[in-house]
Amino acid sequence: MHFDNIVRDGFIAALAAGDPGSITKEAYSNLPKPPNVIIALGKAAGAMAAAVRAAGYDGTGLVVTNDENYRKIPGFDCIASAHPVPDERGIAAAIAVENIVRSLNESDHLLLLISGGGSALVPAPAVGITLAQKIRLNDALLSSGLDIDAMNIVRRLFSRLKGGQLARLAAPARITQFLLSDVPSNLPESIASGPAVADPVPFEDALALIRANMLDQLDFVMPHLDAIVRGEVVGPVRCGDVVLDKVNTQILASNEQCRAAASSYIQHTLPQLRVISTPVLDGEASQMGRDLAELMIEQHAGNETPDKPFGFVAGGETTVKLDIDNPGRGGRSQELALAFASVMHTSGSKAPKNWTILAGGTDGRDGPTDAAGGLISALQHFDSSAAIAALSSHNSYEYLKTNNQLLMVGSTGTNLADLVLFIAQSN
Repeated sequence: MHFDNIVRDGFIAALAAGDPGSITKEAYSNLPKPPNVIIALGKAAGAMAAAVRAAGYDGTGLVVTNDENYRKIPGFDCIASAHPVPDERGIAAAIAVENIVRSLNESDHLLLLISGGGSALVPAPAVGITLAQKIRLNDALLSSGLDIDAMNIVRRLFSRLKGGQLARLAAPARITQFLLSDVPSNLPESIASGPAVADPVPFEDALALIRANMLDQLDFVMPHLDAIVRGEVVGPVRCGDVVLDKVNTQILASNEQCRAAASSYIQHTLPQLRVISTPVLDGEASQMGRDLAELMIEQHAGNETPDKPFGFVAGGETTVKLDIDNPGRGGRSQELALAFASVMHTSGSKAPKNWTILAGGTDGRDGPTDAAGGLISALQHFDSSAAIAALSSHNSYEYLKTNNQLLMVGSTGTNLADLVLFIAQSN
């Protein structure tokens, strides 16, 4: 049996479950008090804004999203910005956001529609920090191997909107925020770096993180942090600050919904499937791929029903630690899939005879590429030496493209972290 179509269709089912339009429209319809201003930020901003317009919102608003998801929405000012590397359009977008929130008063009700990608799309460098410095810091973070929560701890200290600072500017207006979580932890302060959420991480802990990862070697980092300590630069909003008293937060969707939908589809299609428990996707992508492969080899060795398929659906977000001078081309999902396949293909009879793995980002874009991830099966040709070379140089994209193993779904209009779908049969 070929499992490729089943895992691909399972992935599509996951994307449908996380559709930002239907989720946002329902949540908007249940609001006790309608907003009079809307700001939508992130990869799903266009879909979320269009949903509230369809639900009856007739006020003004601002939408900031990436180029792939840009659309015009009646009644909204729509801005296309850059992701994952900020640019001048993001600066203009941040100024537009600030102009709106500064104009609010106590009688206003702001609805924030926040999804993944907002950190880069609306960079808003802190006072004294330039866009060029912000880009250098962003590049260092993306290459660091830090998980998304840790990266956002740093980002909040170098922004004038993140870490609750948008809410500070909007006070005393009422704020409702609908969040689509692209982070495994579902921590509101990590979703687009929490523009209307307090920063719960003590400054000293953030400083220790910065030093441990040598981010303090960037020449502007320590002078900026010293300025925060001296009170010359305003930092993130802290827990208990009154500016957050009128903020209501709702997480509308997360990776969990996508996993559940993918699992349901696969189990409906393969009712005899034996479901394997796996860890959350985190840590270094290649190592995660290898660990998952070893786990599946163990399952094959102890399989008492070799004619029945087994598999798993896992979710989360891994990292890739890059050489900043030679970053290669690929993404964490592509790298995970290739590392997994490399172990399976080189394990011979220890591995199940028939298997397929799909690893993909729910936004449809894995790293700085046009692919969502990788889709590889045991039945395909596999060049182990070329795969190992691709992994060591972080050039998984070129290997997978050459072997027709890229997962291509196009921009999805959402962003709910990553998924891995795997099915195998021992015989």
